[in-house]
Amino acid sequence: MKLNSVLFFMLAALLVFSVGLATAQEMTKEQWQQEITKFTKTRDDLQGQLKALGTQITDGTAMSAKLDKDCETCMNELYALVGSDAEKAAAYRAEVDAAEAKANELMRLSDADLMARSGEVAELEAKVKELWGNKLSLIPEFWDRLTAIDTKVKSLQDTLAKQVKVYTVGTWAQDRDCLWNISKKPDIYDNAWLWPRIWQGNRDQIKDPDVIKQGMKLTIPKGTEMSAEEKTAARKYYSRKAAAAAAAAAAMAPAAAPAQTPPPAPAK
Repeated sequence: MKLNSVLFFMLAALLVFSVGLATAQEMTKEQWQQEITKFTKTRDDLQGQLKALGTQITDGTAMSAKLDKDCETCMNELYALVGSDAEKAAAYRAEVDAAEAKANELMRLSDADLMARSGEVAELEAKVKELWGNKLSLIPEFWDRLTAIDTKVKSLQDTLAKQVKVYTVGTWAQDRDCLWNISKKPDIYDNAWLWPRIWQGNRDQIKDPDVIKQGMKLTIPKGTEMSAEEKTAARKYYSRKAAAAAAAAAAMAPAAAPAQTPPPAPAK
């Protein structure tokens, strides 16, 4: 339809041009007939080209459909070789998509934020190992993508390894160990206020920052800047402590000045 419209407008333009010429100078009947013959030939040529293009489109569409069908058949045979099918492959592909998205998300984090979410790197590693355990991973599409994710996981682990230092918790009586005091040690952060970094970097062990136990091996995130997650956790901690202290002070001595927020409790 579009080519027909183009052909029509081309002929119309030619006729208008011819009329313009005819008005500019008189033409004999023989000259006019020659022009009409020429335009008719142009029209026929364009129609022939249009028909040829239509045939090519039809043939191309048929070839594309055949190739799509052949590809589908080939993939179904490939899935069958690993004991699977297209439906299971689609579900597996969705899992690979999710792992790929998680790897890309973690790769965009700053070192401090990555350290705060180090547990997610371990979870991703476990998920990728699970995906490799499926025979669908042998199919080139999935093999290549999982290999790329593995490379990103290794890069994330290398980044974390460069930032990690381990501190073994002592006792309060002998070492005066609490997150506050550990953080202010010269060989740790030399800054007591950075204690939330240790807390957030060891959430698998520390459920309550006021309670750490002798013998705990705490990873010490490298760097002297808190991540957004660590700052948020610290604000929530101080708010809870302030509220608890104010409530206790109000209950015992309403007229007394509000108690100051204490640092995290020592190790037990």
